[in-house]
Amino acid sequence: MENPLQLLGITGGVDKHGVASISVPFYVATLHEAINFTPSLEGIALPITSRSFRQTENGGYEITFTCEGSEEPPTDEQKTFELEASMAEESIKTHPKFEDLKKQYGWDEALNTFAEFLPDGATGGGLSGGNGGGSQRKKSKMYGVESWLVAGAMYRVTYASKTVPTSIFYGIGTVQTPLQIGKFNLPNLGQRNWLKLAPKVRMRGNTIEITLEYMLSGPLGWYTEIYSTGQLGSTTSEA
Repeated sequence: MENPLQLLGITGGVDKHGVASISVPFYVATLHEAINFTPSLEGIALPITSRSFRQTENGGYEITFTCEGSEEPPTDEQKTFELEASMAEESIKTHPKFEDLKKQYGWDEALNTFAEFLPDGATGGGLSGGNGGGSQRKKSKMYGVESWLVAGAMYRVTYASKTVPTSIFYGIGTVQTPLQIGKFNLPNLGQRNWLKLAPKVRMRGNTIEITLEYMLSGPLGWYTEIYSTGQLGSTTSEA
């Protein structure tokens, strides 16, 4: 058998971001070649990003070279927009009606929690406490409540690029409206808004995969007094 020898069985594909991944099999005689041999792949202009190999029954080695990248500049149509909704526990203090709840059900400042019994004259529902005779205090149904479930969401924009745009680092940690978020037909968010997080950047051969992320605020929104200055670069929104 000629050595090294390209084998039949090339496989591959192109993902939704326009990044191609191609696997090319080769045969070599020695382990040294399996580790160090780098072929010239005719007709494949993408760089080799990894290799795997296995020993065959005749003592040689089959290598699979993986090539990744893109020969053409990615287009805007190859961007992926993803909305991931979730529910998470938050402190009851973040509830928009927390001040009203404190007045209605009582609040123990020393213990930093709802009081065990309703304030005098309160109309909130509760269980009767104490032993017969005289006025009975009502136990507060909010006693022991420390958190509540809050709807949240992460929004991601992923695309491939030939270079890393400096603009993706602008405005990290500031309130911004994500690209194309309107396509998801979300209901009125009230005071809620979006915070731009740090981007993710990954090399894939001669192509760079970029993911921009935005986090939805709680019911009261991200406070502009805190999130108004970009932590890297300016507050300019990325292109």
